[in-house]
This record gives sequence, structure tokens and C-alpha cells, in this order.
Amino acid sequence: MNNKHKKGFIAMFLAAPLSFGCAGIVHAEEMFVEIKKEYRTTIKDEDGRSQFKDVYEKDGMIYRLKSVQIDKVEEIAPGDTVTYESAPFVGSFEEYAPEEAIERNGKKYILKTSELTKVITEETTKYSEASIRYKGVEYIDALPEDAEVKVIYEDLKQELKVRLPAVDYKEEGTYWDYNFTFPITVTGYDGDSYMLGQTEISNRSPLIDYGDQFLDYLNLPPQYYKIARIEWDGDPVRKDGEMIRKATAYGRKLVKDIRGTYGGDVTFPSIDANIYHGAYIEEDAENQTGQLIYRKQATAIYERHGRIGLWNFLKWLLTNTVTLSILTILLIVFIILAIVKKRTKRKRNAE
Repeated sequence: MNNKHKKGFIAMFLAAPLSFGCAGIVHAEEMFVEIKKEYRTTIKDEDGRSQFKDVYEKDGMIYRLKSVQIDKVEEIAPGDTVTYESAPFVGSFEEYAPEEAIERNGKKYILKTSELTKVITEETTKYSEASIRYKGVEYIDALPEDAEVKVIYEDLKQELKVRLPAVDYKEEGTYWDYNFTFPITVTGYDGDSYMLGQTEISNRSPLIDYGDQFLDYLNLPPQYYKIARIEWDGDPVRKDGEMIRKATAYGRKLVKDIRGTYGGDVTFPSIDANIYHGAYIEEDAENQTGQLIYRKQATAIYERHGRIGLWNFLKWLLTNTVTLSILTILLIVFIILAIVKKRTKRKRNAE
């Protein structure tokens, strides 16, 4: 290859990358470069410099950050929040842990934070109730106006026995009890008749015929008590100068099962316990941080500082596919021309 060809090839080799602006030497070089960015921050007076690199490389040139200008600021308020605090509790954490999502007034809220803390509860006075079920209560029975009951503070797993007044009675069932019996004593049995209260009864009459009179004598309402049979208990005996005879009445009585509820203020002592705290944020809110966010638009101004070094240029060159491809083609052409020239020279020498 003669000198003329060599010079032409070298010129072409250098012109290729320069014509594409790869090295930033031939084309007009920029003195300043602007880069725009939109970002979010919780700091109102943040100047935006932390959003940009101090050095920017472009087309083989180095630019250094000169200034940052904030073009626009928009405040984004946090979404609606809902706080949660469990009652003091002892026992299973899972039972009192805040749920992952809740709904309030048609909106869905997502759990943002939760915290478990230990506390010592204060002596607590709260209204408490307990009940007692009374079975087979008769018409003539009177239920107690107060009772000793066991009350439980479920969250703190505390149990106390206290005496509380009755606040309610509630029927839970009505049925006939066929084990009803009561004793009967008749006087004046040595004559043809005897007296049952103000009623004279003939010795020859069956006692069952006077069942209603026996109930009336005992002040037992017939709608609640029924006599099925009456049987004598042994022979007549003399007592205090009179002949008496005893009998037993058998029948049924209408009874009820009644639940008595006893309630009042009960004081529970202090105890070591746990409390869950949670914070929820509206699911569809743009700002879910729980604090005010500033959306900013910033423009960074970079000033040209010089060309990048050879090593950095080579690295840049390797990343620029177009330029590298052109140089590779030119290198192949150069090798082919060299081979052709060499063969031509040998051929001439051989002749």
C-alpha cells in the first residue's frame, strides 16, 4: 500500500467516528447540558441536588453539576388514616392482632404499621354480669335477690367471686313435675266426719274427691298444682285429746327453669398485660406515607469540564455499537487491501 492509500485510509478511519459525533471532537460541543427530573420528598425545603450526579458524561465530554432549579412543587396530602388500639390483654397475640385490611364508611384501609407494647393495667372497675340457672322453680318459690357469682374479665383472664344483686330473671322452660307430693293431717277422725279447714268431710268419702279443697287449704292455685291420688299413712292416732290421721297427696306441679342474671360494678386488680397499636392508610390514596409529600420538578444545569480520558473513551467506544461496527468494517477492509497488495507485489517479483 503506497503512502497515498495509507493517508486516505487513515483519514477515513478517523473521519468515521468523528462524523458520527462519537468522540465529540468535530461536532459542535455543548457548553451546558440540562437534565429534568420529577421526584418526591417529605422535605419541603429540599434543593434537589441529591437527585443528580455530580458528574455527567456525554459524547466523550465531562460535565459537572453547576446548579439545580426547582421548577414546580405540588403538595400531596396523605390519605385518610384509621388508628387501632386493642384492649389490654393476656394470652394469645393472634386473637388481638390488628387485621391486615378493614373497611370504614365504604373505604378499604390497609394496615401500615403495628406495634405490641407491654403495660401494667390500672385497677379497673367495670360493670360485670353472671347468671345462675334455677331448675324446677315452683309457683311458691322466691328467687334470691342477690347471689355470689363468678365474674370473668376475658381480656385479662381474671376471675373473681363476688356478691351481686339480681338485674333480670328470664324463663327458659315450663313443664310439669310429676314428683309433687305434700302431707295431709286431718283431725276429729273419731267421729263420722272430720274437718279440713272449714270443710267437713265424711269418713266414708274418698279423699281424692276433695283434692281441690286440699289445694285451697294449702293456698296452692289449681292451675299450677294437680292432685292425682291421696293415700292414708297408717292408722288414726290420738294426739292432744283428738284423733288424727295422716295422709299423703300425690300429683304434679307446673314448674319453670329460670335464669337469674346478677350484675354490678366489679373492681379488678392491676396486672401485667399487652396492648396492640396499629395504623391503617386508605388503600387507593396516592400518598400512603402518613405524612405530607412534596412532588417536585427539577432541572439540573451541567457545565462542560473537559474530555474524558483515553480509558474512559475506550469504554465509551465499546458501548457505542454503531461506531464500533464501522471501525471493525474499516479494519477488515484495511487488512484485505494489505493482503491484496502483498500478493500483487509477490506476483510482480515472480515475473
